[in-house]
Amino acid sequence: MEEIALRPATSDDRPRIVEISSQIWDGHDYVPELLDDWFGDAEGEVIGAFAGERFIGFARRTWLAPGLAWFEGIRTDPAYRGRGVGRAITEHLIGRAREVGASRIGLSTHVDNEASIHIIESYGFEKVATFAYRERPPDAPPPASNVGPDPRIELVSEGETVEYVADSSFLRLARGRFPRGWRFFPFDHDPCEAVARMGLRIGFRDGGHLKGLLCARWRPGESDHTVFNFVDGEPAAMRALLHHALALYAGTEIAVMVPISGGRAACAGPLLDELGFGSWSDGRADVLAYELALGNGRMSVRRSTRMRSEVPRARVDQE
Repeated sequence: MEEIALRPATSDDRPRIVEISSQIWDGHDYVPELLDDWFGDAEGEVIGAFAGERFIGFARRTWLAPGLAWFEGIRTDPAYRGRGVGRAITEHLIGRAREVGASRIGLSTHVDNEASIHIIESYGFEKVATFAYRERPPDAPPPASNVGPDPRIELVSEGETVEYVADSSFLRLARGRFPRGWRFFPFDHDPCEAVARMGLRIGFRDGGHLKGLLCARWRPGESDHTVFNFVDGEPAAMRALLHHALALYAGTEIAVMVPISGGRAACAGPLLDELGFGSWSDGRADVLAYELALGNGRMSVRRSTRMRSEVPRARVDQE
């Protein structure tokens, strides 16, 4: 048994957050890039774990939409793993989410993160969808065939985007979750909110009918990386949309979450192979989306560490 103190992290803790993150994923952890957003989010919180005066772990709770909480960035200093840090943080955040009115909590993790998976499943989180993470580096060569501008490609309204996504095989394979990077928005919770933050929505229209759709998180030129959140449709339409989008985002790092269910992957997979999108796991599902419904009697939290003006302390079982 070990005593762990939990309190809100502040910008003064940034150096330790960066230091811990530098030991995650061979130094390629995404957390340091997001700290300005984390500390600027007045409605969320960043929690820090301490052993004495030593900052040893952290995580963030934020909102995807009213009532829909999201946990991310749960990290422990490798020197303190196996001492219950991740379990203490998770239990605390579940309690906090309940206190502030969440009806559902979501999170995602990599399939190889066995320690995290063990913790979250022990608290009742259920796996709701699986995805293959695909990534195209900024220096990837352009597509072999330059098809040029296609007049059938046009911007698509939010309303038509919602209608197309709702009836797509992509969403069915994603078990109703709309990818937003490593976050997965339950589409039925608020369809308009699911697609509202897209920087680009383009469709392939033929004979007056939308034959394919591609959504990207950032507008072209807005960032040195982006996410293709959604791509689906007839093969020729998807090919044209992907070629068009790659031209718009030339020199940009691009990520895609490809939904996989029952051994079936979204039909864009072969096109992504062709266009230089690599995979960490040979195209297999390696990103797991989890959810926990609150207030339905299925969750049993052994002890929630509540926030107080003083530094709270929680005794936790070793992992």
